[in-house]
Amino acid sequence: MYRKKQLFFIAILFISFFSCKTNKVHSKNKTDNKEIISEKNEKELKVYNEEKSKILILKFTINKSPIVTYNYQVIDVKTQKELKKGVFVGAKLEWLDNNTLKGTPHVGMIQKENDEILDENLNTKPKYITIKI
Repeated sequence: MYRKKQLFFIAILFISFFSCKTNKVHSKNKTDNKEIISEKNEKELKVYNEEKSKILILKFTINKSPIVTYNYQVIDVKTQKELKKGVFVGAKLEWLDNNTLKGTPHVGMIQKENDEILDENLNTKPKYITIKI
């Protein structure tokens, strides 16, 4: 009896395996592939300081990430001379005063661990980075 059940099961399995037919997939147009295009909006922003003696030129790309890489350049308005040039990675870059830039780092950035960062009560440092011109 047990032997008959085994043969019956093997026969059903064999029939079902070989009776299945696969469908061939035909593509109508092989060159019609979907391309993933990342939307990047490159921006250039010009911001004067309070005295309007210097101009901050920010070049950055807007995408879905909150972290922005700013290529910045500070130019003297009268002489058109470049005073400072660099790259800042963070959330925002703006004027703090007439000779200093204020860069706000992204909150999720990894920083060095020290006692001042770990102890919230003693954390009196400003939560931004200054760049002197």
